[in-house]
Amino acid sequence: MTRLSNSDYQNVLAFLHDLYIPDNLRNFPTYVLEEISKLIPSEIPLYTSSNYSNFEVHIMAGEPPNVPNAEVHIKQHFCEHPFVSQHIEKSDFSACKLSDFLSEAELHKSEVIYQNFLRFMDIEDTMLLALPQTFDTAFSINEDQFAKTIRIEGIQLCRSQRTFTERDRIILNCLQPHLIRAQQTAHNLSRKEKEHQQLQHSLNRFGGIAISKDGYVQLMTPKAEQLLWQYFSFKYLGKFLPEHLQRWVSYQKSLFSKEGTLSKLRVPLIIEKDGKQLNVRFLYDLAQDQYLLLLEEQQQPKLSIEDLELLGLSKREAEVLYWVAQGKENPDIAKTLHVGVATIRKHLENIYHKLGVNTRATAVVEALKRLGILH
Repeated sequence: MTRLSNSDYQNVLAFLHDLYIPDNLRNFPTYVLEEISKLIPSEIPLYTSSNYSNFEVHIMAGEPPNVPNAEVHIKQHFCEHPFVSQHIEKSDFSACKLSDFLSEAELHKSEVIYQNFLRFMDIEDTMLLALPQTFDTAFSINEDQFAKTIRIEGIQLCRSQRTFTERDRIILNCLQPHLIRAQQTAHNLSRKEKEHQQLQHSLNRFGGIAISKDGYVQLMTPKAEQLLWQYFSFKYLGKFLPEHLQRWVSYQKSLFSKEGTLSKLRVPLIIEKDGKQLNVRFLYDLAQDQYLLLLEEQQQPKLSIEDLELLGLSKREAEVLYWVAQGKENPDIAKTLHVGVATIRKHLENIYHKLGVNTRATAVVEALKRLGILH
């Protein structure tokens, strides 16, 4: 029975000790391949990602030699490789080598594996350790059926001679559960860092404020600080927001406490000033367990007569309602449009009927709502 030496155990432990260092997780394929190559040397070490649903293999680390039509060959004959058969038909992901399945003579006769592929690489044997990410259901290759969501990353070591040993297999199998856990951690770290970068981009673009669960400002971008001064005449000096904005945030937090969730369609706070408006959106960052404010400045929407006609009003009715929205009284509107006051009153009656309201103010509000200008 093959046993690992004390030196092997020490080298394996040293490898695992450094596996979860953040920099190594960020460069997981490269780090793993370099370290395993020290434990089990080979002429061509590769870290691959194989998609069993579309028969594609991508090299994530390592430098494969140039093989004519390699991608086409792999895609056409993907399911004929014994490694694939072992994974799907037997659900066996332990370390294996090509010589487990084919003798040297059988390998050399294989047009698919050797003549059209390994021969160009001067390779006689490969050893693979699979790191399965998803494996929902095993299907039979012989029936041309495949699992829909199988993606396997793996360490593939290639040698010009058949010199892989049971010691090599034991080392890879010992490492496998640790590598799978580290692989998942690496993917989670990558996803969180990507989400954090996207969040930072949004915060910087719109102006962002991060608020702790107890209501203190933890982070404020320069853009947000500028907008607070512009719309609230507020100079940020530390932990707190302008009083008006703080009251609105407290109300949003109370809604969140009751509902336990934040609707994507939640109405923003809108502040208008000097022909522009500030939209403040309230979000919850689950990863950091904090609240976020996104501040975006826009040109204040302008109401036009043409917009009002889109609501089904006649051109004259649209003109009347436009001037009502500008704060003009009936006599002033009549003078502007060169008609009598009674005509203006008649147009207003028609407007009320079409919009389902009964006052000047509600007519303006309803029109703005229907046009998406007022929320």
